[in-house]
Amino acid sequence: MSALKLSILTHSLNGGAFTNICPSLMRGFQELGVDCELVLLHATAEELARYPDLRIVSLNVKRTSFSLWATVRYLREHQPDIMISMPWYFNIVAIWAKYLSGAKTKVIIGEQNIISLEASIEHRDKLHLRLLPILMRYTYPYGDGLVGVAKDVITDLVEDLNINVKIPAQVIFNPSNPPRLAKLAQESIDHPWFQNADIPVIVTAARLAKQKQLDNLLRAFARVVEETPARLIILGEGPLRAELEHLCQELGIAELVWMPGYDPNPYRYMARCDLFVLASAWEGSPVALQEAMACGAAALVTDAPGGMKDIVEYGKYGIMVPTNDTDALAQGILQILTQPELKERFRQQSKLRSQEFNYLNISKQYLEFCQSILSPAQPEVLNHY
Repeated sequence: MSALKLSILTHSLNGGAFTNICPSLMRGFQELGVDCELVLLHATAEELARYPDLRIVSLNVKRTSFSLWATVRYLREHQPDIMISMPWYFNIVAIWAKYLSGAKTKVIIGEQNIISLEASIEHRDKLHLRLLPILMRYTYPYGDGLVGVAKDVITDLVEDLNINVKIPAQVIFNPSNPPRLAKLAQESIDHPWFQNADIPVIVTAARLAKQKQLDNLLRAFARVVEETPARLIILGEGPLRAELEHLCQELGIAELVWMPGYDPNPYRYMARCDLFVLASAWEGSPVALQEAMACGAAALVTDAPGGMKDIVEYGKYGIMVPTNDTDALAQGILQILTQPELKERFRQQSKLRSQEFNYLNISKQYLEFCQSILSPAQPEVLNHY
């Protein structure tokens, strides 16, 4: 029997969650003996050089909206048994390309976020993205399988977007690569805040966007420093930088908050911080949280829609506070900063929990789901969510 031939379709490896998700899955598949390719909109020479161990195919198009016929050509030429697409806009492209190409490829769509909120809040000014859920409603049922990174993600498709997804569906967390993270976490940090262990450092890694509720985190932090000395590092870039910098000035915490922008190696900060916080209004299965826990950071999240609460198992592996509650967020932060034993316990819990997100374990779950889709004995609908 020949090896399973599998492709992953996504946009790029130039920063963002998919820069970590897709290579981790690919490496897991390779270790499991799967013949796999990573298909990107446009792979730069730098990206190709950065991942010499991965087979990367470039569609050589600049935008997702122009990628349909390039994906059709890819399917006709390469004929993979399975194509896993992600995120939402690529799911539509992959399903249309399958039918237009006439290929026998099975398409497994990967849903990474709470799309009803992503479209209506984060992308409310972008008409084409606000309309995508309508296309999803009429396209997703023609996929061959669906992987959601959290139960809430699939529930959102069915209950909030009214998508009649009568195809096999399964919840599988995003992968992380602990050995790689441990190596990168050893890199030094040339910043004075890490020379003085007496003042605790809080870290978050998030795009500076509405979804991440960094304004609420800043307000909570301002209340924290009224009680105890602390510093906050926000790793990431985005459209709300000027607004957040202004809020720091307004709250009188500008000297206590550092926003260095996107850092390709946030793991050195995660490994050395006193607390990692994710205060988002919604999430899928946040890779930053999983990676921070793999680095041994004590974690604090909100109970917002999505996978954060699943990752910390509702408080077992990290502190969970109500979303949109500045006081509760401040109190949760203070718990960790003022109770060394609690901080150490959650550090150990983070390490323990992160073992379940190991890339090889996650790739095995994907592979088993792929094989169930290809099985001639597959039941009409097999849902594990």
